Amino acid sequence: MNPAASPSVQKHALLWPHLKQCGDQCISYSVLQPELQYFFVQDIGFIAYQQCRHGLFAPFGRTIVLGNPMCSEKHYRWITMRFLEKYPKTIFLQVERNYGEVLQSLGHEVNCFGTETELTLDGFSLAGKARSKLRQWQNGCQRKQVEVREENFSDVNLSAITQLSDSWIKRRGGHELRFLTRPFLLHGERDVRLFTAYQGESLLGFAVFDPMYREGEIIGYYHNVDRLAENAPHGTSAYIILKAMDIFRSEKKERVSLGLSPLFRLREPFTHRKFTADALWFTYHKLNFLYPFQGNASHKKKFNGQQKQVFFSSTQGNSLRELFIIIKALRLF
Repeated sequence: MNPAASPSVQKHALLWPHLKQCGDQCISYSVLQPELQYFFVQDIGFIAYQQCRHGLFAPFGRTIVLGNPMCSEKHYRWITMRFLEKYPKTIFLQVERNYGEVLQSLGHEVNCFGTETELTLDGFSLAGKARSKLRQWQNGCQRKQVEVREENFSDVNLSAITQLSDSWIKRRGGHELRFLTRPFLLHGERDVRLFTAYQGESLLGFAVFDPMYREGEIIGYYHNVDRLAENAPHGTSAYIILKAMDIFRSEKKERVSLGLSPLFRLREPFTHRKFTADALWFTYHKLNFLYPFQGNASHKKKFNGQQKQVFFSSTQGNSLRELFIIIKALRLF
């Protein structure tokens, strides 16, 4: 087994078999982002990463890994050790508990980074108190004759999509997070689904769902992109998700992921940096002018889904310096 960085031109052809076999994280499809690089091992899998440099905190650069390795869990430790031989100064970001165990066993601190929300499609119901807000939003959208459609990018008005997206970004400070959030692309992609919401012929919003895979099959979707017009009725975003879930359920898919709520419900099952955990707690509760941490978590809580923790780990220790490097990579501000 000879590790090597894959050539950028043919990279997706090498990546697809491993993505379709092991890509069951909500961010798995995000490994196809154009700015990423790959540590590829023939017949084993790959690790997706990017290089980040900061004049003060990382003048010689940091390697930042996205999610778990794209390989069988039995190879996690081996491929990580080979990777760290080449890139010893690395931050692992939004990894799951099983990979956190590997990183801890290699002697690294592992801190909680937030919580992902998943919705099991089989048996999902709006009945009961826990999802009463979803019922209210759904009823409101139906009264206002909001229509949700699944469409192909080749069939939609791309000018209207672009205008709505640009307006949405502008209202939220003029930039988007990167790396953990796959950039929105104005064309169709393999297995990616687009849902739009209209009132008459007026576009109110749209959502893009990325596939999650296991053993060559699509097992569910991740709600990756969400855009709304300023005049969209309250609950339009949730209504799009609910209508998409109806279709995915009819296709016998397992789940929909609403993705990460950064810094929400921090729990520390691993050896970790306490000062950093305290700083993240403070950020979630007091620094929402940087990012709507609490609003993000509050919206997803209304779906009453299953929550699971995700983690980060730096080979240089989980210090505040490493957090600043992460902030730089995510373009938080």
